[in-house]
Amino acid sequence: MANDIKAQQDILDKLNIIELNAMQKEAIPVIEKTTNTVLLSPTGTGKTLAFLLPIIDSLDPESSEVQALILVPSRELAIQIEQVMRSMGSGYKVNAVYGGRSMAKDKIELKHITITSLLVMLNASL
Repeated sequence: MANDIKAQQDILDKLNIIELNAMQKEAIPVIEKTTNTVLLSPTGTGKTLAFLLPIIDSLDPESSEVQALILVPSRELAIQIEQVMRSMGSGYKVNAVYGGRSMAKDKIELKHITITSLLVMLNASL
């Protein structure tokens, strides 16, 4: 079902990342072992990549179902996560669903799920 799923090193190569930074190296094994993790790090330090890499590693490339749901408190964060995921070129599909745009577009994208594995949704009550 999957579209040419990429290994972590291929993703890092595509992003021109030679080595993960200290925060990412410390965060990834913690994220892999725990249910809830909070990353406190300044803007632009790679938190999105740090939590997306372990999520991607946990996905089943043969599944045609949504395998991960990321709830975020703002539209901007939903769009950022979607953009980072797409720039990674992982082979998995991602959709950000949020208000302020046509719901018809979301319905069409979700109706044609074949390899969607990540769904990023705005939850204004967070």
